[in-house]
Amino acid sequence: MGFLDSFKKMFSSQEQDDRVSLSRKVQASPNDPQARQKLGIFQMQQGEVVEGLDQLARAAVLYEKDGFASKAIAVLRQMQKHDPGNNDFQKWLIRLLAHEGLSSDAQAELRKVASDPARFTSEDQRLDFFRQTAEFLKKNPLPRLYMCDILRSQKKLHEAVNELERAVPQTMSSGMYAEFSERLRSVVNQADDDLVVLEPCGFMWLAVGMPEEGLPILDRVAEAESVKGDPVREETVRGVLDAIRGGWNVATAGVFSFTEAARKRAEPETLRVEPPAAPASPEPRAEAPEEEPSSPTKAAEGGYEQEESIVRSALGRLQAKVDEEIGDTDLEARYNLGIAYKEMGLLDEAVTEFRMAMRKPELFVGAGSLLADTLADRADFDGALAVLEAILAASTAGEDVERDVRYHKAVLLDHAGRPDEAQEIFRDIQEKTPGYRDVETRLRT
Repeated sequence: MGFLDSFKKMFSSQEQDDRVSLSRKVQASPNDPQARQKLGIFQMQQGEVVEGLDQLARAAVLYEKDGFASKAIAVLRQMQKHDPGNNDFQKWLIRLLAHEGLSSDAQAELRKVASDPARFTSEDQRLDFFRQTAEFLKKNPLPRLYMCDILRSQKKLHEAVNELERAVPQTMSSGMYAEFSERLRSVVNQADDDLVVLEPCGFMWLAVGMPEEGLPILDRVAEAESVKGDPVREETVRGVLDAIRGGWNVATAGVFSFTEAARKRAEPETLRVEPPAAPASPEPRAEAPEEEPSSPTKAAEGGYEQEESIVRSALGRLQAKVDEEIGDTDLEARYNLGIAYKEMGLLDEAVTEFRMAMRKPELFVGAGSLLADTLADRADFDGALAVLEAILAASTAGEDVERDVRYHKAVLLDHAGRPDEAQEIFRDIQEKTPGYRDVETRLRT
């Protein structure tokens, strides 16, 4: 029985769980992932894809937070069926699979993304995706190999070489020599006579145990250096090549240039290792004064206060780190951070991140829609509606996006207690696009 079929059976056996009762269960237990999952499936069955996906995403967050990553993975796979092009869902799934040790599944998902040329609106967006998944798959060279492909297509060979250098240890541990060699050979062919590119490529061939590929390239670099007439440099290059042919191990040294190799070879003679300092003797531990036993109520209240303090302290450190490392340049990272804040219930922080993310044209509509939802969660319906109005006034994404945003606005108007205005928008959508989502049902009710 499939994932969706199991939930259909669950609903058929509990016919009393209609929309109202499911919503009440979520309101009564907002941190119950199963309740949100049921509501999300129900909404999907009613054609409310956006609302259903939102509830399923919340359920996945709660499952992961509670330590049930396998359930979160199952929910994410269900979400993918309804929104297969969502890169955030895909990235989330890869991260969870990697965290659970399902590296082959994570790799399969990554290959699926790489094989879809129409998945991203720009090569920079594609590059960002693989750069982030490289953080999840630290022992797998595939993300960096895909990054190399993109950089090669953009004629950024020096950056492509950097990614290959970082993939060398992962290639050796994973045994993915064929795919690594394919990229490295392509970079060498594309480099022509660029010695700055060829030199590290020669060392990388040696590092992965293919001297028959690497030594001819390094000999070629050595000949070019000899022509330049720099005796010091020529001596360095010849000394390193002689050492390599004499058995010096490039892979163990982890070097990708003649200069690095010469420095590494000189380390045993010149590098002085300081003896480790003697460990400081521990100071005598002061005994804590005895405390009077507190009542259970006071203990619980103190625990809640301490937990709140820890959360806020961690949040402060996180925000400081984000401001220092991301700033306002990586707006996609800010967008993802806003989603995380929203799911944690940190609505004020989420609002700040979504407003910042809206500066990026590709995120303008998506971040704006989430900003409107977040403001509505704070009961600021006027602010939420103003954001959607701004999107409608400024977006040039086309009729489909405009219709989606107008539908979103109508839903918020209904929640804000302005049903007449909502009905007017729903009627207009129904006239122009009959059968759109659940508009017909909303007009009847």
